[in-house]
Amino acid sequence: MKSRIGFFGGCFNPITNAHVQLIKKVIQEKNLDKVYFVPMGNWYEKKDLIELEHRIEMLKIAFEQEEKMQILAISNKNEKTYAIDTFRIIDKKFPEAERFFIMGSDNYQKMLLWKNADDLLRNYQYIVLDRENGNMKQISSSLVREKIKQNEPIEDFVPAQVIAYIKQKNLYK
Repeated sequence: MKSRIGFFGGCFNPITNAHVQLIKKVIQEKNLDKVYFVPMGNWYEKKDLIELEHRIEMLKIAFEQEEKMQILAISNKNEKTYAIDTFRIIDKKFPEAERFFIMGSDNYQKMLLWKNADDLLRNYQYIVLDRENGNMKQISSSLVREKIKQNEPIEDFVPAQVIAYIKQKNLYK
């Protein structure tokens, strides 16, 4: 029987409790053996995006106790990588697995504008998350970054060990 593996791409700037809880639910509901978080490189145009190394370290910290959640850092640090490139790398790394690409409904709707959109839609399986109705909307990474800038508590939104790392490295100030 093929292993069932999910791949969840994003900036994870920072990883939130909502990301972790949502993926735990997906693992259970879709009977996945593992989910790999695939962080975007530094090239991604997003406000307040911190260095990839810090985002990877926060993911590692968040998943220390989660055996079914891991990190797959395949995005080139500073060179633009398209979804199709990432998907093809994953195809080569996991040829025997049944692969599912996990994304928010907002990104899924934008896929028609992506490079090789026909190929992406025709050749890959997706698990589409409804960001509007889930807790992803209320507990976004941008909300966490804003709270940090305002010196407001984030204990309810981010794993405790990740908060310690953010404070130690003085991130998002």
